[in-house]
Amino acid sequence: MGLRPPSTLTTVWTFQTEVQLQALLRDGLLQGHWSYVYPENEAAYRLMCREMAVRGLSCEGRPPVWGWHSCGGYQRAPDAELARQLLSDHQLIETPMVLLTFECPGDQVLNSDYNAWCDQVYFPLFSNAAFNPLPEAVHGLFEIDYTALDDAPIQTVSPSLRREWLVEVRKVHLDAYREVCIAEPWWSMSSRTDT
Repeated sequence: MGLRPPSTLTTVWTFQTEVQLQALLRDGLLQGHWSYVYPENEAAYRLMCREMAVRGLSCEGRPPVWGWHSCGGYQRAPDAELARQLLSDHQLIETPMVLLTFECPGDQVLNSDYNAWCDQVYFPLFSNAAFNPLPEAVHGLFEIDYTALDDAPIQTVSPSLRREWLVEVRKVHLDAYREVCIAEPWWSMSSRTDT
């Protein structure tokens, strides 16, 4: 259930810095880097890398690129409320952020239940890197009933995201009242001009 068939495209959204967007456009590939992972998060990221490898997705020693499959309903984009939960004022003020939309081959992503991930893996490992989650709890993270998502956010991870999969870019910023705003697309595949 967590991995979609290879012939299926799936939409993936990810919050990234504009610097990462420029690297994607320049290099053709968006990949994770351990230098961007806080030390207290490393154990959880490494666990996800192992789970990806078991399912045939190798990160080749790098952390995965984290994103979203569904937020508040099947294949619904993350909104300003989720952005507010994930991004700090510092990130939004000091580092220009964007919401990237990709159409990825389904066999290049691994989806999991975000709330269960946080409760059963992320927070316990954040508190104690030696914590060892129960195998059945970890396995259950990837068993998703896509027909009953409602408000359950589904996160997705990928070894990398390719420039040719990019379909839209939206700026994410704070307004004058410190509310997060996700702007209208400032780049989309339909507005692209090849030179």
